[in-house]
Amino acid sequence: MRKGVRAWVGALCILGIWSVAAGLEPPLAKNPMAQEYEITVDATAITPSKAWSIPGVTEALQSMHAPLTGKVKTLKTRPGRYMFMTTNFSFRFMVDLDGKLDYDKAHDECVEGRGTTKLVVKCRFLGY
Repeated sequence: MRKGVRAWVGALCILGIWSVAAGLEPPLAKNPMAQEYEITVDATAITPSKAWSIPGVTEALQSMHAPLTGKVKTLKTRPGRYMFMTTNFSFRFMVDLDGKLDYDKAHDECVEGRGTTKLVVKCRFLGY
């Protein structure tokens, strides 16, 4: 190896070690499916207050600690498919790779929030 190239490589190694020690190393690319996003669920329009659940994200519907429709709740989710459930109805929704919500257009009368991070459930029963 030529002297100039060796010195340049050595300098890069020293700078690399220094940048890691100083916390200046560029962040590693994350798997987009591992990225967490916050979504807000607002089911306060459902009265009287009742338990709801998103399996795998919240406590089970039968749990004493399941969220209630009387309060807005912020949850951490990853991209994927989920189901919002109460004892009266359930519907599927999706969190996309940008953390935005999507759901079947058939639920537009009772659900709002497509393309946002806030899921608003307005009906006690879907279709009513």
